[in-house]
Amino acid sequence: MLLVVVLLGCTVAAWAEEESTMLEEDPLKHSCGPLQKIKIKRQWRAAYGEGSHRLEFATHFWSRFFKGHPKDREGFKEFRGDNIYSPQFQAFSQRRLAAFGMVIETTDDPEALKVMLEYAKADDKSHGIKPEFYEDTRDALMETLGEYLGSHLDWDAWTDCLNLLLNSLK
Repeated sequence: MLLVVVLLGCTVAAWAEEESTMLEEDPLKHSCGPLQKIKIKRQWRAAYGEGSHRLEFATHFWSRFFKGHPKDREGFKEFRGDNIYSPQFQAFSQRRLAAFGMVIETTDDPEALKVMLEYAKADDKSHGIKPEFYEDTRDALMETLGEYLGSHLDWDAWTDCLNLLLNSLK
């Protein structure tokens, strides 16, 4: 019995040390743990889908975004934000959501995630996308994910992970 307790104690200590090291390197820190990362990856793939489904998802997302934040259209003039059905806006939309998907896919690789977030931050800045859009984006994304995933949406996992991702972009 003593041997089991010692082994268990060593295992817990090793896990705690590994977790502590991971937290120092991981931009998502502890509130977006391994299980949450797996969930948001799977749920993103299910909601965003493939092919023309992606265009549909993007249209729903941007409709919600601009419905809740009509003044934000001004920030998307360069991409024809006045018309989410225009080829310019659809190209922008697909590029942004694909980049977001790449960020989601790298959540379990701290080094890759850090590079992706640095790139996204620089890209946003170069296009004049302001940090206040991030909260608006989160809100519209959560509503759209809820529409696509229904009761399968893990609201807490998405909220924890998205808040950390978006805060790292500011």
